[in-house]
Amino acid sequence: MTRPPTIAFAGASGWLGRFIGPGLLRAGVTDGAHFHALNRSGPSDDYAGWGISWHRALADVPPPDVLVLSVRPADFRAARFHCPDALVISVMAGVLLAELEAHTGSARIIRALPNALVETASSYTPWLASPAVTEEDKALARDVFTGSGTEAEVPDEAALDVLTTLSGAGPAYAALLARALTRAGVEAGLAPELAAGAAENLVCAASAQLAGRIGQAPAVVQSFIDYEGVIAAGLRRMEAEGFDSAVAAGIRAALEKVQEMNRA
Repeated sequence: MTRPPTIAFAGASGWLGRFIGPGLLRAGVTDGAHFHALNRSGPSDDYAGWGISWHRALADVPPPDVLVLSVRPADFRAARFHCPDALVISVMAGVLLAELEAHTGSARIIRALPNALVETASSYTPWLASPAVTEEDKALARDVFTGSGTEAEVPDEAALDVLTTLSGAGPAYAALLARALTRAGVEAGLAPELAAGAAENLVCAASAQLAGRIGQAPAVVQSFIDYEGVIAAGLRRMEAEGFDSAVAAGIRAALEKVQEMNRA
């Protein structure tokens, strides 16, 4: 494609769209003249300076090369998004490839699941391509996703379902751990601000030591246990109280919810 791709972005000012859209513009996936934002509320300051155009419906946009869908599933089903010649990139949860193809008329579909960390351009975005998607399409999609963090292609929708319960959580599980650590510190006698400060350091700073080497996490845990110190006593009790089992049960419950949404 010798010119920048024409991108129509449905939900451009929504929860995810207001970060993904500017991210792909910053990454140079397209320029403002070829970016068409779709929403019901009009221009958003998140796109200030880009010179993009705003529309209420896909029918108001020149035929796009790419349609990005970042709307509620109910809104997707209620609106017309017919674009048989476009690459369709969906970041909607619970809308499967078959439905996306049927509703848009396009055989070139990419389903992706960015998380809330798009806000800081640090999302982990797993994605799945339909058989008709070309290598050129995949390269463009990777550029879109890396504008907001990192990406990984997955083999099937089952894998995407599982990742919905993992990376799809964004900061939720980290916040749960922070809450538990803070409460434990307070129960042990600390002032709330001291307990919260320690929890923030553990969740937000100490975890950075695993960046790029998360596969070493089991060895890190074992090294502290082998040291037979204070933290070893804490780790052993957490494991004995079912820490791993509780996490696994939570993931199973979340996966059941994903599968229920898929059947809806």
